[in-house]
Amino acid sequence: MTLLLPSLLALGAVQAPVTQVTVFTDQARIVRSAQVTSPGVVEFPALPDTIDVSSVRVEATGAEVRRVDLERLTPAAFQTAEAKQLLSALDAIDTELVRLGREQMAIREHRDALSRLHPSLPANDNVRPAVRLSPGGWNTALQFQSAQLDAAQKKLRDVELAQRAATRKREGLVDKANRLGNPEFRSGWRVTAVLAGGGPATVSLTYLVRQARWTPTWDVQLDPEKSLVTVSLAGLVSQDSLEDWEDAQLTLSTAIPSSAVKAPKLLTWKIGTTERFIPTPNPVQDFVRGVPSPARPVLVRSEESLVRGWLSQATGRSFPAQPEEPEALEFDQRPADRRRGEMKKLSKSAPPPPPPMNAPRAPSPMPMAVKEEQGRFDFDSDEISSELSQAESTVSSTPGSAMGFSSSRVQQPTAAFSLMPPPGYRAPSYGADSPVTLAGGYDLSFASRQKETIPSSKGARRVALWSQQWPVTVERKVYPALSKEAYLSAELKNPSQQVLPGGPATLSVGADPAGTAQLKLVSPGEVVTLPLGLDRAIKTVRNVSVVDATEGVVSKDDVSTYAVTIELVNPYRTSVALRVFDQWPLPQPNQRDVETKLLDSKPGAIQDTATGKLEWRLTLKPNEKQTLTFNYQVKRPRGWKLYQQEVRR
Repeated sequence: MTLLLPSLLALGAVQAPVTQVTVFTDQARIVRSAQVTSPGVVEFPALPDTIDVSSVRVEATGAEVRRVDLERLTPAAFQTAEAKQLLSALDAIDTELVRLGREQMAIREHRDALSRLHPSLPANDNVRPAVRLSPGGWNTALQFQSAQLDAAQKKLRDVELAQRAATRKREGLVDKANRLGNPEFRSGWRVTAVLAGGGPATVSLTYLVRQARWTPTWDVQLDPEKSLVTVSLAGLVSQDSLEDWEDAQLTLSTAIPSSAVKAPKLLTWKIGTTERFIPTPNPVQDFVRGVPSPARPVLVRSEESLVRGWLSQATGRSFPAQPEEPEALEFDQRPADRRRGEMKKLSKSAPPPPPPMNAPRAPSPMPMAVKEEQGRFDFDSDEISSELSQAESTVSSTPGSAMGFSSSRVQQPTAAFSLMPPPGYRAPSYGADSPVTLAGGYDLSFASRQKETIPSSKGARRVALWSQQWPVTVERKVYPALSKEAYLSAELKNPSQQVLPGGPATLSVGADPAGTAQLKLVSPGEVVTLPLGLDRAIKTVRNVSVVDATEGVVSKDDVSTYAVTIELVNPYRTSVALRVFDQWPLPQPNQRDVETKLLDSKPGAIQDTATGKLEWRLTLKPNEKQTLTFNYQVKRPRGWKLYQQEVRR
């Protein structure tokens, strides 16, 4: 492949903004697009460290991609000489500002003193006659005062203009110091593509980034007059990829992207066996104690560290320290004149020599017990244990054994074997609120309704995805024995042909919020019931009356008859569908002497003899009032006391 020299020299990052973003559960696929007028070497903008290097792809329309180069970019080096010049300029500006401030204060005092001057008559003397004043002197004095005030005011205005100019110059130097002490570009990747062709082309760069996420959220708004519900799906998108997505088309997906390029490899799986271990005595050796290590050297701050500290003091900001800089030493606050003196010394003196290296120590002998334990497997033998005990006692009694055995014995774990398979592929696990889990295994994708801007590390942004209006069946559920208010619910059917993921939903009736709910996965044609809060307009009144009697000739039984009355009123101008729930008590399974039965219900209720529940389904006309009644009886031996216990079924 041959390339022309001009194309090789035409390096420079092209304008390749982010045009498309597909956000997954924990990462995102970014597409950058650029227009090039001629083939050659195309350099894309620097990419952050959060990218997946193996996912970088370059495609071109109107040209052929010959090669793609990926280069690691390191952080910019700290420019110590430029920083020292900048500090000198800041010190000069600060000195000038102090001088101008003092000059301004002196001129103001002079101006105020001139303002206080005014002609006055001399004090009256009873001995001498009064002095005759000349009116012409007053004019001269007033002209002198006016001229001096004008001159002082002009000097004060010139000083204020000089202060503003010096302040603006200092702000520019501070901005430059901020960029110098904390450069915007730290590290990343440079992508360069070599194109071949004969005209303009469109180049796209695709890559995956980590630290991007989204969560589905729903808005359900009921229109009670039209019996319509507006269902809107949105996504809360946030990202910390160190680059902003500006005016990009978003697609939120529940799929799990795969970046694997080759199949996994099976490792060899072998079963080990134990071997009989025979200890071997070793002769005791004398070793000379090693040279003691020198004292810990005193950490001396480098020139770069000192200049960074001075920049931080001058600009009022803290810059990140370099990796080799010790964090234990703090920068002391020094006056400007002392700092200038130290800067002169640093420019003339050479950097301090590195601390001496630690002297090598003599190799310490490996204790016999350690050697034995390293080659030892699990065994049960009294003979070997006794031999080990004899060897240990021999070594302990030998001179120098304190260094070799007694104080250096290390217990190594014995080898163990199992028939468990070697570790292999493990599927990733996601939280209960992740899009993958809420989608129930479906690969769903939703495009944003307009182009969005998602800045990095600025929190979550709500992105509108999908909205429809569905007809619903609205009804009120009434539990008179438990609550006086009616519970509003809507039953809707998914008429769309799209699977909708679950997620938290904000419910509202008209313009009034009704609460929150957790929606589950909704398939096409599936019926979903949504709780919409309380309907406080519908009131219920429940009254209970009891009649006690005694039955039987020989054995007396107490019989209590309960009459329950429920009154319902519809205050609306339209008909209202109601489902009323109540119950009668049931005896315990082991209480054969207690008997309960439902006598009647008007109008007839749907009965559940296993739980004792009653249900009425009725429709109240506008401003209609209706009364529901039911009677039940409780029979038990005479003198028995009744108590109540709720049982979950």
